[in-house]
Amino acid sequence: MKKILKYPLIWLFFLFLFGYMIFDMSQYHKDFSELENRELAQRPAFTLSSFYNNKFSPKYESYINDQFVLRDQWISLKSRSESLLGKIENNGIMYGEDGYMFQHYTTADTERIATNTGFIGEFVQMYPQLNVMLGIIPNAYMIYPEKVPEGAGQVDQTALTQKIYGQLGSDVDTLDFLTPLQAQKDAYIFYHTDHHWTTLGAYYGYSAFCAQKGWEPVSLDAIPKTDVESFYGTYFSKTKRYDATPDTLCYYDIPVREVTIDGETFDGLYDLEQFQKRDKYAAFLWGNHGITVIKSENNLRQEAGKTSRILVIKDSYGNCFSPFLTYQYDEVYVVDLRSIPVKMSEFLAENEFDDVLILYNFMNFSTDTNLAKLRY
Repeated sequence: MKKILKYPLIWLFFLFLFGYMIFDMSQYHKDFSELENRELAQRPAFTLSSFYNNKFSPKYESYINDQFVLRDQWISLKSRSESLLGKIENNGIMYGEDGYMFQHYTTADTERIATNTGFIGEFVQMYPQLNVMLGIIPNAYMIYPEKVPEGAGQVDQTALTQKIYGQLGSDVDTLDFLTPLQAQKDAYIFYHTDHHWTTLGAYYGYSAFCAQKGWEPVSLDAIPKTDVESFYGTYFSKTKRYDATPDTLCYYDIPVREVTIDGETFDGLYDLEQFQKRDKYAAFLWGNHGITVIKSENNLRQEAGKTSRILVIKDSYGNCFSPFLTYQYDEVYVVDLRSIPVKMSEFLAENEFDDVLILYNFMNFSTDTNLAKLRY
């Protein structure tokens, strides 16, 4: 006993490990992390086959990493420690000025960009009767270069976007979003903690679309607005920065006659319950779905006896953008190629459109693998 008592630190260490293990086992395991905005790994089922094939151990390791006790508190402590050490980047996200976060994006996949540009070119050739427009939205660092950490070496999206537009030629009408967004850079047009543009940024994008068509956009003063506080976006979920200032999200109460998503009727444009959860942006158009159809009486250009339609093929930037188009068209069809339940050829055979708008943010356009579905 005396020999044992000579090493109290060893005993304290083992007591700590044992006590922590008991405490950890007694805690309720969570399905979802609000801090990280993602599903957490669950305990995998053990089988001799999965053990011998080395499939059980990696899953169990992920489960342990996701479910250890006080996990959120340890993550916050790590964030504080890194901040004290002067770290300006975490998990690929840079800390800019005025609370802005930016993805560290130094290399674009030029091969994927060329491939996706080719898919759009093929789509236009397959459907010459369609009036196709392409709008590539610049990401926040292109609007706020002065807030990006010095020497970041970010990709020049302007040059690459011009190259994309040039390759498509006159067969596709192209939209310049950079100029109108830069003109409004003092407004709240990009979130600080998220990769999306704000609803106001989307409105200025919609105004640029209207200007290209020679139309007058609806005035924001004519639409009631609701603010939603305490929005922590995707960049925060990657960095978990302890002193991040939450964003304010807003939505406009745009009246609609009918909203259907993949054939099912929904109540309005927004999932209002989602605004009370962590991933508040997912409230727009009820998240990312295959085919969303919005019908309204808003059209400022409505012609008697005619039903005008637009098809928006989009990434998630289009979710807060598309509702504004109800003021220019009687029906707005919104397609997400990630989830479209039918072939594009079948869909276009059943529906006619005045305009088709392909709308992607630059980073997503440079990595997306779903644009190939335009050909089928």
